[in-house]
Amino acid sequence: MTEPDKFVAKMLVVSAAAYAGAAATRLLEEHPSVAEHFAPGGWSAWKAHYLQRVYELAASVSCGVPEVFAGRISWTRQAFLSRSVPEDDLKYSLDCLREVLDRELPDPARAAVASALAAASEVLEQPVTAEQCAIPSGTRVGRVALAYLVAALEGDARLAVDTVTAAIDDGMDLGDAYSGIVVPVQKELGRMWHAGELSVAQEHLVTSTTQRLLYVLSSRAPAVEPNGRKALVAGVSGDVHDIALRALANMLELDGWQAICLGSDVPDTEIAAAADYFGVDVMLLSATLPQHLQGVERTISAVRELDDRRIPILVGGLAYHDTGDLWRRQGADGHSENLQGAVVAARRLAAGADTADA
Repeated sequence: MTEPDKFVAKMLVVSAAAYAGAAATRLLEEHPSVAEHFAPGGWSAWKAHYLQRVYELAASVSCGVPEVFAGRISWTRQAFLSRSVPEDDLKYSLDCLREVLDRELPDPARAAVASALAAASEVLEQPVTAEQCAIPSGTRVGRVALAYLVAALEGDARLAVDTVTAAIDDGMDLGDAYSGIVVPVQKELGRMWHAGELSVAQEHLVTSTTQRLLYVLSSRAPAVEPNGRKALVAGVSGDVHDIALRALANMLELDGWQAICLGSDVPDTEIAAAADYFGVDVMLLSATLPQHLQGVERTISAVRELDDRRIPILVGGLAYHDTGDLWRRQGADGHSENLQGAVVAARRLAAGADTADA
């Protein structure tokens, strides 16, 4: 952990396009061969690459967690390798970004980005660790998940959905369908795309099938005794991922909650207004990428400005991987790494617990 620096983070975001263009130009001047690996349009492709890296660096600086940027460099490294892009290209690109920032940033700002850049360089010196399949094939629910994924990839959405509903008819818990099939399948899609095993079209195909599955599972939910509590579920501004959000909302309903799901990419002030309007007992926010962490902070601030009541806030999502107690420093009341933990933590917060980490 380092000291968060919101000012430098904002400086990076505001000038991201300029830094990205300068770094891309420097990279192609010093290492002309890298353009071949992103042909056609080598400079434009590298500028787009740098733009994403600068946003991730800003997120890392903003929250004071160098591992956030290092983790994205590690992710990019694996994506490069799976697409036969030389690893040296990434090392060169990081060096050129550092050179541009050293030249353009004032001394205090250079110090603020130094830890994140150093952590990223250290990652590139470590051995590459292959990602493991997100679906546990040794369990019953895992086997159903794999069968569902195969059918969905083959374009047979009806068979994919029927595979899951047949398992439920045969006694599989509905909650397991959300936590053991829906979410792991989406994670596996991400892993497969990352590893170059899947096209964007295939990923969209399965995601579309999973959206259909969510509606079917929701219609099969049994009537449960309401617990008298309301939860608001939302993805923060800029985060367009919504499968896990909707699965969480459905699991909360199975637990007796009235779940108000706003979906993804919701502005911070709108989330706060909805929480106030509906009088919710707990709010659950999700962030997928590092740059979404700032959206969480803005949303928490907006909610804390509401008059007369303090709504407990639970956060989660892939952006919180390896961030320690960042959720606590952001002002959230709880954090969870999975759906089941989120339901348990929401119960605890609604019952008056000070914090909940599950």
